[in-house]
Amino acid sequence: MATDPSRGPRTDLEQGSHISGERELEHLGYKQELNRALSLVGNVALVVASITPATVLLIIGPVALTQAGTGAFWAYLLAGAIAVCMALCFAELGSVYPTAGGQYPIVSRVLGKQVGFFVMLSYAVLGVFVPASIALGFGPYLATILPGVGPNLASTAVVVAATGVATLSISDNAWVTKVIVTLELILLGGLLVLGISSIRQPISVLFDPVAVSQAGSVTTTVGLALIFSAVTTGLFSYSGYEVAITFSEETQGEAQQIGRGVMIAATISILFQLLPLAAVILAAPNLGEFLRAEAPFTYVVESVIGPTGNVIVTIGILFAIFAAVQSLILAFARFLYATGRDRAWPAVASGSLTKISERFTSPWIAALVVGGLSALLTFFSDVALAVTFIGVLIAVNYGLIAVSALVSRIRRPDLHRPWRMPLWPVPPLAALIGVGIVLSQQRAVDLAIVAGIVAAGAVYYVLFLRPRRSYWRDPEGLSAEAQEETAQTERQNG
Repeated sequence: MATDPSRGPRTDLEQGSHISGERELEHLGYKQELNRALSLVGNVALVVASITPATVLLIIGPVALTQAGTGAFWAYLLAGAIAVCMALCFAELGSVYPTAGGQYPIVSRVLGKQVGFFVMLSYAVLGVFVPASIALGFGPYLATILPGVGPNLASTAVVVAATGVATLSISDNAWVTKVIVTLELILLGGLLVLGISSIRQPISVLFDPVAVSQAGSVTTTVGLALIFSAVTTGLFSYSGYEVAITFSEETQGEAQQIGRGVMIAATISILFQLLPLAAVILAAPNLGEFLRAEAPFTYVVESVIGPTGNVIVTIGILFAIFAAVQSLILAFARFLYATGRDRAWPAVASGSLTKISERFTSPWIAALVVGGLSALLTFFSDVALAVTFIGVLIAVNYGLIAVSALVSRIRRPDLHRPWRMPLWPVPPLAALIGVGIVLSQQRAVDLAIVAGIVAAGAVYYVLFLRPRRSYWRDPEGLSAEAQEETAQTERQNG
């Protein structure tokens, strides 16, 4: 994490109270290598596409319905409250540290490089699992209109195609996603209108949740434990608004824009999932069949507007899935580029990940790595397993960001913050409480997977990174001797 140790807390101002994103990046010690071709609208479009509210609601939402029945509404409501608090933390810290690394440079600079390394490693795991978990929905939806298509093969093909597009320029990708995101939000708005105009269930099914028992009958035994267990699924559905930080090195204007982008994307993600979810539950003609259906949202659409309408919705979802996978590969490629720049891997790997295409100004090798690994996982994976595991990992990272939002204000009160959260310290404290409760209700196997990632990261850190002072450099600065050692090693490694 290159930085100039002589630089203290950022207190200087540019253009009054405004600081450009490029100058903030330079102050952190990084060179501007990516092309600043994104407007705030372009940034938000890419972020919303990576969140893909329609896709995660229709693909990931059924997982929450399986976990908590109609209590999924409460799970998504609680997840939305946590997401708002987290978005406020991300918005402030992202405007202070607007780099392509996203979360891990924030944690590294606030809580230390060891904790930052865990966040980096867990985000690298997410970079493989998240695009795959979204892409896995493509095949089953395509099979509903083209029977006989191999679902996993079709989903893998989408990852490969999206990877090719992701190697192009950021402006070309933003243009594509603006169109698809507009169609996606229209689709979700249509689901909302459809549900409201076709209500068949009493509103009590939302406030007195019901689920399907093992015997197949509808029961009313949905307790808080089941609802809390589904909150991580909701967090996963909403997650991605922090990707606005990952695109910060390509966003024009002030660093303050990054904070605005995070909040706009979070608001869109929450509203365009929570409201349609409630509307579709209320529009279900039969709750038992709805909760048992393999594709509950499709079941409701077909029951209201028939097969033709369902085909239209399905086509919209297919486009949304493609845009989501494309944007996710874009985002995680930039994250990998940042890890290479911070020398998290052996010299050859780090050097390769930082290569920028001269024609498209994009980290093309990093994009191929993310896309290739995601394609392999897509071909062999199971979506439900991936979702529950991912939700726990996201919740842990959110907890560390919330802690960073508290510690940053306490330790460095004079640090200039281009976007400043209101009501501090309420948002990070509320987020921490929510994350703590949610994690206490998770499956032992998912917690064990996260513990395994921590253990593997610790081994790599102790055996490879810690003995090599030129790797994973201290974000708070190096001694003169260490700087000379770093420079000499870099000259030798090219």
